[in-house]
Amino acid sequence: MIPHPHLAGAPSPDQASRHFTALLQPDLAGLYSRRAARLHALAEGHDHAGYLHWAARVTEVQASLLPQAGAYAPVEASAIPHAGPWQALLDRMIERFGQDVPAPVAPHLAALRGLPVEQRIAAVQALAEGRFDAVPPAIAPLLWAALSLQCATAARAAPVSEGGTAEPPACPVCGTAPVASLILTGERQGMRYLHCALCESEWHMVRAKCSNCGSAADLDYLSFDTAEATVRAESCGECHGYLKVVSLERDPRAEAVADDLATLALDDAVVAEGFQRTGFNPFALPG
Repeated sequence: MIPHPHLAGAPSPDQASRHFTALLQPDLAGLYSRRAARLHALAEGHDHAGYLHWAARVTEVQASLLPQAGAYAPVEASAIPHAGPWQALLDRMIERFGQDVPAPVAPHLAALRGLPVEQRIAAVQALAEGRFDAVPPAIAPLLWAALSLQCATAARAAPVSEGGTAEPPACPVCGTAPVASLILTGERQGMRYLHCALCESEWHMVRAKCSNCGSAADLDYLSFDTAEATVRAESCGECHGYLKVVSLERDPRAEAVADDLATLALDDAVVAEGFQRTGFNPFALPG
């Protein structure tokens, strides 16, 4: 793993910008399409190719259910377990998979299909509260996929405030932790946005500070490749947290969830250095 020290005196591209959009909500159909394609591409030759292909399949099913997701549902994670169409979405997801599932997944999918409503609600409540270890890891990503589809659709139907300059460590829409930071291109060239693990919103944060505690005193960038790696881990010596940074400048095909999931070995290395991740991936939930 190669450390790339932060240069405290170097200006970040978005610090000098006086005009920016604080909150972005990417079109879900396009987002799911890019994510699925990226997951399939990253799976080629990967040690965990089977799981990356499966994550792509889940994403494709999410996309197919967008017309049925229901925009008028709670956005807040705490309110979702007892309202909205997530249970119907989950059942439709299971139906869409049909028999076309990897052998290791089939028994877990069957168990999820037969899970009583009360247990489903309890599991979703635990996920919404961040008690990931209370839910079997084999079914947690599928439950999360149904929750995310509902929440992301509702978030795009809710009024969006264009004002404000706050840069919170958690999503300003639903309060969930980010998957990773994205360095954008195009009209927002060089700007950093954090991508929400639940509602798929993205919010602006300048690049010269820790995305968790806000300190700029002791940042470092770690990767297995060069300083120009597409995916790096931004670690903070103040709070000892870290979050991945995915650069679209370095690879315009990159996508937050896909590229994060394909680089979990980097997480293992950064944790071994004494840092703790401050976000999570929906296909690799903590616990």
